[in-house]
Amino acid sequence: MQSFVAWQGAQIFCLLFQLCVALVQAKAETRCAKGSWWGPDAVGGDNLIIAARYQEDVSWMATHLQGIIPFVVYNTNDSTATHYTDVHNGNEAAAYLQFIVDYYDCLPQYMAFIHAHRHDVKVAPDDDMDQDLRQISWKSMPAFASLNRSNLVWHFILTQHRLRQVQRHQQPHESQEQTEYHLQAARAIRIAWEQLFQAELGDLPDELYINGGGQFMLQRERVMLHQRSFYQSCLEWLANSTELSPWDKGMVFEYTWKSVFGEEAGALDHNVWGLR
Repeated sequence: MQSFVAWQGAQIFCLLFQLCVALVQAKAETRCAKGSWWGPDAVGGDNLIIAARYQEDVSWMATHLQGIIPFVVYNTNDSTATHYTDVHNGNEAAAYLQFIVDYYDCLPQYMAFIHAHRHDVKVAPDDDMDQDLRQISWKSMPAFASLNRSNLVWHFILTQHRLRQVQRHQQPHESQEQTEYHLQAARAIRIAWEQLFQAELGDLPDELYINGGGQFMLQRERVMLHQRSFYQSCLEWLANSTELSPWDKGMVFEYTWKSVFGEEAGALDHNVWGLR
């Protein structure tokens, strides 16, 4: 009798799991059919900007990009928005991952994942992101390239918990406080790699070069290196894991997007601003 009850419970669990999968697929198919983001010919088009928004003013996108480059704004704070993620951990990573999960079956060929602000006050306060994006020759970009303005690159020796700065151009060294910030991120990567990435990406790399900043260009085939279920598991990890803080979980993805999307961890990033 007990074995029959256990078998019956397993059957119910399988049915519920299949129902959840079907609902996710139906939601994705509906989104792909509607193409409900701003801009012309978004679904199946060549290029798309994905902006992660918390509370930033995004009117600049409609003003300066409408009819020029298709774009979508993914919100992490406004639950009434057309595009929204209810995962509130991980900074921009939750928005990026939610977009991939939602539109996995109809991704454009070229994508730019950006923060929703028009100006990067820390790195390039005088540069307008819309002007920069309009100048990019999308089809000449490599499969993955950083959109970050900083010339400072960090070289992590993850297995030995050490790091050093690599400067492409002359730039002041960062403070001890900022160095500790990056070391904290390295600790978080080591924890997350074991929990989340090991099975999909293999062993923790010894070296990691990162440009930081969480903005990059990407081609569809790099997203397709993994099944939708992997990106869904990343979202679930952001939402449910408790060993790392929400901020640290965001830093994990900021520093490992290149590895997720097929770049060698120990190689310097291609940088869009050096390739134009």
